[in-house]
Amino acid sequence: MKPEDLLDQAGMERAFADYFRQVSETSAGTFNDMLHPEFVRCDFDGQRVVLRVRIQKWMTNPGGILHGGIIASLLDFTMGLLCRYFSGGTMTPTVSMEVSYLRAVPMDGAICIGAQVTKRGRTFLNTLGSLWAEGAEERLLATATGVYYAGGSVH
Repeated sequence: MKPEDLLDQAGMERAFADYFRQVSETSAGTFNDMLHPEFVRCDFDGQRVVLRVRIQKWMTNPGGILHGGIIASLLDFTMGLLCRYFSGGTMTPTVSMEVSYLRAVPMDGAICIGAQVTKRGRTFLNTLGSLWAEGAEERLLATATGVYYAGGSVH
């Protein structure tokens, strides 16, 4: 990530576009590639990002709904990706994460996952995550809080 990408909205958009381009080129067959998250939007001032995922059959549990592990993984991925941006591109391992499953996730269409940094300390970033059906942001299906380790590289 270039230092100028950490300064404003345009830089944040460039950084996420570059990240998703690199992932599609270098991470074929990985878990994150199988989830196939898509960049939707970001907000530099609000310290927020939104991704979209199209639900696939392999993501369901025996009850025919989206597996809770997939929900947790999507929230963790999105919050961690945002933390990675605010740490200048360094890895930000998850320290802790708590997920609340509010409603069953509809299996038709796509879901959106949002993340927002709520506190940027010297070594840790605190985040909020949310998940909703595309087009229904006001009706949350799951929420999360997370703490990510940035090792003193928070911008």
